[in-house]
Amino acid sequence: MTTEEALNIADQAISALTGKFLTDLQSELLKASWKNQTYEDFAETHGYCLDYVKKDVGSQLWRLLSEGLGEKVTKKNFRQALERHKELQTVVNSQEKEKQWDLGDAPDTSVFYGTEKELGTLKNWVIQDKRRLIAIVGVGGIGKTALAGQLMEQVKDKFEYVIWRSLRHTTNQKNIVGELVYFFSDKQDRETKSETLLQYLRSSRCLVILDRFETILEPGKLTGEYSRGYEEYGELLKLVGETNHQSCFLLTTREKPFEISGLEGQKSYVRSLHLKGSLETAQALIEQEGLSGSEKEKQELCWNYGCNPKALKISFTSINDLFDGEIGNFLEQDTIVLNGIRRLLDSQFARLSSLEQIIMYWLAINRSWISIPDLVKDITPVVHQKKILKAIESLHRRSLVEKRSSKYTQQRMVMDYTKELLIEGITDESIDQKISLFSDDTLLKKAFKDYVTKIL
Repeated sequence: MTTEEALNIADQAISALTGKFLTDLQSELLKASWKNQTYEDFAETHGYCLDYVKKDVGSQLWRLLSEGLGEKVTKKNFRQALERHKELQTVVNSQEKEKQWDLGDAPDTSVFYGTEKELGTLKNWVIQDKRRLIAIVGVGGIGKTALAGQLMEQVKDKFEYVIWRSLRHTTNQKNIVGELVYFFSDKQDRETKSETLLQYLRSSRCLVILDRFETILEPGKLTGEYSRGYEEYGELLKLVGETNHQSCFLLTTREKPFEISGLEGQKSYVRSLHLKGSLETAQALIEQEGLSGSEKEKQELCWNYGCNPKALKISFTSINDLFDGEIGNFLEQDTIVLNGIRRLLDSQFARLSSLEQIIMYWLAINRSWISIPDLVKDITPVVHQKKILKAIESLHRRSLVEKRSSKYTQQRMVMDYTKELLIEGITDESIDQKISLFSDDTLLKKAFKDYVTKIL
């Protein structure tokens, strides 16, 4: 133990007992005693009477430490007493952390690549800015849960309570509120009212992570609407975001809830982070896998999959199994949408409204960047521009479209997936004819218009 640590422990013990810290003279005597200096030497060095140092200053110091540490403390044994107290504090702190952290099914964060900039932004929001409600938004497989898990590991010491819950196995709002209240009250309170939860968010610094928030949002509609029975989650988010408290709720979601959009802003206590693929992360995953290829080939592989970690890992299996780990040989096949990729995107595409699906088809056919007015002219059946604007906004909130200078398109992986899905839906033609449709956008556009006309 250092002299500084000894002084800190003595200060804390005496402050807890009297409400005051060590005096300057008491601190100097403690430092001198730590160096085995006698009362006589201390009195001579500092110009004090020996009786005053020994009977007044010293006697009072050891008496206060005895009461503060709960054991007899003298000039001969004070070093051992402070060291014992330090060991006891370490044990108590460890027990308190175990009691106050309920990490549920939080991810393993022992290996973490990239997104350091985003991680730094989130840490600032949580620790310095003390934001009350934060959403990490992004397409499936992009690494939202991993980023939230790494953030939690780096900031959890700043909170009295940390709890991680996945909404994959959905639970209604009253149940989740009741679970949080029960945890924050040290298992004493079973109240399920949001107002009670707010009291605990105010009295303690709490971190709540709700993973997979999109699972309680209604599929088949524009993004942000809650499934039946989960509408009260919206009220919970508003309460957390609008009301003053010292805690933080962190969501990971493929779809941004309306409450986040309505409340967020530069000066607001509500923020959202749109997580995109990180080239640094993607390249690190390739190196870890040990795949062979030039830097250009590795970069092309990353961009083909939007630097999506999960999609890249799916491609690694095919590259290893079919092409002996050679990236170049895989790229020559010009096939991006593997079975695993389809499963990854199927779940997100199935959540789209019918208008969103139609827009996705037309974006895939156009391939290049397109403005909303041009999309309105192109799209069949005819749809009012206001409806298309709302649907495009919804798709952007789902991270399924890219935006640049008021024009929109799709990532290569999403585009190829959407085209394949469209071709399968509009034709029963042979494989050769389907390949022809896939490679000829003009032909595919005509086939789709003919199909729409037929079904209408």
